[in-house]
Amino acid sequence: MSISNLYSTVKRPAFLMLSTLTFLAASNAQASCGSSFCLVNTDWSVQGAWLERGTRLDLRFEQVNQNRLMSGADKVTPSNANEVELETISRRWVFNLDHAFHDNWGVSLALPFIDRSHVHTESGERVNWTYRQLGDARAALRYQSDIQESASGKNAVMGATLGLKLATAKTNIANNTGTPAERSLQAGSGTTDLIGSAYYRRVLPDLASTWFVQLNTEIPLNEKDGYQPGATVGVDLGLRTEWKYGISPMLQLNFQHKKRDSGVKAEPDNSGGRSFSISPGLSYRINARSHLYGFAQLPAYQYVNGVQLAPKWALTLGLQSSF
Repeated sequence: MSISNLYSTVKRPAFLMLSTLTFLAASNAQASCGSSFCLVNTDWSVQGAWLERGTRLDLRFEQVNQNRLMSGADKVTPSNANEVELETISRRWVFNLDHAFHDNWGVSLALPFIDRSHVHTESGERVNWTYRQLGDARAALRYQSDIQESASGKNAVMGATLGLKLATAKTNIANNTGTPAERSLQAGSGTTDLIGSAYYRRVLPDLASTWFVQLNTEIPLNEKDGYQPGATVGVDLGLRTEWKYGISPMLQLNFQHKKRDSGVKAEPDNSGGRSFSISPGLSYRINARSHLYGFAQLPAYQYVNGVQLAPKWALTLGLQSSF
């Protein structure tokens, strides 16, 4: 398909959004598994689970146990240093409201609730932080359009999202001794971030399978109290197949890369990195309007800057309903 045909098919609004996201990703080729979460793609509009207008609610639970101490791409043994990282356990419930008010346009709002605990040693003594707090809210606008790729009909979709992560969560959480947690462990980053994605989805000839590829990026627009998280970029490649009895097996490949954090309150030497994960999943359709889903994310390759805690696995479980 030529650029001119693509432009006329996808229409001007989507073309402009995709161009902007491509520029952002090229100028900030950094992505993130994040200091706390390495998550699979659960954007059902991208995967083709639903396309029609309407309102949808998604309640998702995510867990990551970071208990593998790594330097570069290697697992390391804790040294006798003054401070040694031991474990971070992060659980997150995400409430997402999505409304498709047009065949092409939709909006989404997301609010997470975070349950996190972290333990490290200082001068041989264990120090820990535990909290349950609301995280940073997100709001995004979505556009998607069918693409005519064969005489049989429109069997592909191209789309994009563009939005903001807002600085709504606390950044000064402390433990029972009054010691604040590191900024990367706080419930919020304190920054307003530009978030966006561009995706392509295609129905395979068997009409029961769909594959997609999505580019994601998140870029902080400011610094807050001496801290700015590293810009992120990721690429997700996925396949979804419809079986009998409402069962849909899924498989994703997730690449994520994160730039080092910056600022006087950051730890640039021990932040940022990249990972490649394999994420098998399963979805079960309860009825015409609701389905359950789950993913296990298994890192196949991890590289961290400096010395950091990394996960051996991550888990995602969710319930999605439409109205």
